[in-house]
Amino acid sequence: MSAQEVVQVPTAGNMRLKEMTALVRRLNTSNRLGIGLLSLVAVVVGLLFITIIIYLIVDGFAYIVNPSFYSTGVTGVGSEIFNTFYILILTEIFLFPISLAAAIYLVEYVPQGRFVAVVHFAAETLAGVPSIVLGLFGVLAFSDLLGLHTSRLAGALTLLCLNLPMALRLFEDALASVPRDLREAGLALGATKWRMIRTVVLPSAVPGLITGLILSSGKVIGEAAALLFTMGLNNPGNVFTANPGIASDTLTTHLYYIIGPGAGSSSLTHTQEIAITAGSSALLVVLLLLINLISRGIGRVIQRRITAA
Repeated sequence: MSAQEVVQVPTAGNMRLKEMTALVRRLNTSNRLGIGLLSLVAVVVGLLFITIIIYLIVDGFAYIVNPSFYSTGVTGVGSEIFNTFYILILTEIFLFPISLAAAIYLVEYVPQGRFVAVVHFAAETLAGVPSIVLGLFGVLAFSDLLGLHTSRLAGALTLLCLNLPMALRLFEDALASVPRDLREAGLALGATKWRMIRTVVLPSAVPGLITGLILSSGKVIGEAAALLFTMGLNNPGNVFTANPGIASDTLTTHLYYIIGPGAGSSSLTHTQEIAITAGSSALLVVLLLLINLISRGIGRVIQRRITAA
């Protein structure tokens, strides 16, 4: 055997190197394919969301820029806008402190064990209940049992039950995301546990808390099924009042009634019904976008001031 033939014989090391090179090449190809597929899905979903938002805004733009659309007349939604913000504020007055207090207790005080697992299981079960079923529960528990009848307060308490599981988990995640080192540093300086939570944990968790507040606000504004039975579909003469004991409708319930069971049964023409539904849909999208932007801006300002103090 010549020296040239000996050199051409592949060694075990060379074969191993070729196998590793081929494996790395296959992994890189699979990685590029995976990233490409995920990017494609993300782009398609993003374009779908953007298309829906743009379509709704464009379809109702002519109505939301019309001042008469915000009147209290037959074709106006001024009363419904007031009721929407009223029920949002009233619900958050109950939802935010209850959810935050429960999250603080579960994250900071209770040992992670069976009790926390049971609470999470109950919250996840409640989160899976359809909103119309919770609406019927609100009628039985709040309207009939507590004697609140069809009212704003009954609707707010029903929305509290509907949004409590989501708000609780979001607030828990926000508190749990705060590094443990910050907690230990606060306690090492001699602070009590509650003072450490109030001055260290809560300011650090403000972005997550604001996110939970925004998401729950969006669900409150966009909810209709749970309010159909508890809050009603009609407005009294004194709708512009802070009285929580009166019945009233929101943008979503009014939209449902106009395009659903109330279609053709009121004094509105078909053209007016289409105008109200298109304008209400666009207005809801714009309100949610504004609430999102304003809440995030307020959250950043609060966090800077609290952390600076």
